[in-house]
Amino acid sequence: MHCPGCGNESSLDQKFCRQCGFNLAPVSKLMLSDAGTHEPELSKTEGDKLIMQRMVSWMMWGMLVLLIGIVIAVVGKQFALDRFVSLIGTLFMLGGVSLATYGVLDAIRCGGAKSVNAKLAAADKSLDSDNATTTQQLEGRIPVPLSSVTERTTQLIGAEDATQNPGSKL
Repeated sequence: MHCPGCGNESSLDQKFCRQCGFNLAPVSKLMLSDAGTHEPELSKTEGDKLIMQRMVSWMMWGMLVLLIGIVIAVVGKQFALDRFVSLIGTLFMLGGVSLATYGVLDAIRCGGAKSVNAKLAAADKSLDSDNATTTQQLEGRIPVPLSSVTERTTQLIGAEDATQNPGSKL
């Protein structure tokens, strides 16, 4: 890791930069927390295929249940069976339509969430590419070392002593 203040090479366990005194704790924490969060993602086409397969599966089960309900209702009407059989057929038809509808709505929900996640991932990639470009630009440069915090004070004390005691040398 490089210090954001001066560009000096620092380790992740350092709290402050040894060159400029910059507080490295937040930067280290950010780098360590960000290191394990990237999970492998499916490509867009693979994700779309999985969503479509799931939708078709739900719709097929819904159509099967709907067909069973229709058969039960028709058999109940043909053989003049009890109203209870017709009610069961109607419930099966409603259940089948519900399953098929759930399959479509779930695919829409997953597809919409996937597109939002894709937009966020694209934004993250553009930020990463910007950071990579900046890093590449700075790699060849050698940061100018900053003077010590106490160096200017030492110079002022030396100048003050020289004015007070012109005969003495430091």
